[in-house]
Amino acid sequence: MNRHLLTAALFLPFASSAMAQSGAPTPDSPPVAFPQVTALPTSLASTSGRFSSLNPPRQSTCQNRNVVGRVVSVRLIQLDRFVCLGNEAGLPLENVLMNVRLDDPAEARQMAVGRRVVVEGNFKIAQEPHGGYLVFFLIAEKARLAAGEPLAAPAQASTSYMMCQPPELDALAGQLGRELCVQSTIMADLKTAGPALEAAARALAQNSPEDETSGIACREDRDRSDAHLATMACARSGYWAWWSSKRRLGQNFTKPAPP
Repeated sequence: MNRHLLTAALFLPFASSAMAQSGAPTPDSPPVAFPQVTALPTSLASTSGRFSSLNPPRQSTCQNRNVVGRVVSVRLIQLDRFVCLGNEAGLPLENVLMNVRLDDPAEARQMAVGRRVVVEGNFKIAQEPHGGYLVFFLIAEKARLAAGEPLAAPAQASTSYMMCQPPELDALAGQLGRELCVQSTIMADLKTAGPALEAAARALAQNSPEDETSGIACREDRDRSDAHLATMACARSGYWAWWSSKRRLGQNFTKPAPP
């Protein structure tokens, strides 16, 4: 995997050093202080938001001139439907995420969560194999905001996606010796959800029963593991129920991930 292979290469010396000093995580490991981080991950999210990649393979150009969607983050919009025009094998994709690479970074101020916008740019679709099934990525490059609803106060997220190795979790990941992929709405409220996230992550690392009261469950993420570090995915229980159906039905399951 492009994203986590690069992450692992950069992160491995730090993780190895942390584990050498403190050994395997123990129940009395000190709580982690989650720092404030302003840098955003640069990886691309898959159409469902479950996977990420720095440079997904099998990229094809679409002839679409614009798309209409709702803002999920400064780099993601959610489309009701998308067909890659000019791609003979193009199938309609419903309720999907598209990565937006703004040509003018100043337009990020216009990407208010929940706002409906029209995006122009150069559109691509990519495919990446994952254990017998294909994961799709949609990308808008040199993107421009052509129109949008009036700006309003940020709305609550209507969907979520997994964020892999966010900088805020470097300290925790170092103690666990794992890469971490965490649901975006947990990361957005890390001050409140952080203790439950940490407890769930440590419980899995210590092979302890999951704490059902926290509402957050962590799993070994074999779809993302590599030769260097194992990966752990943490999300709310509702997300895991959604992913169970999504994995079974694939693109036929069009319900977006719950917040």
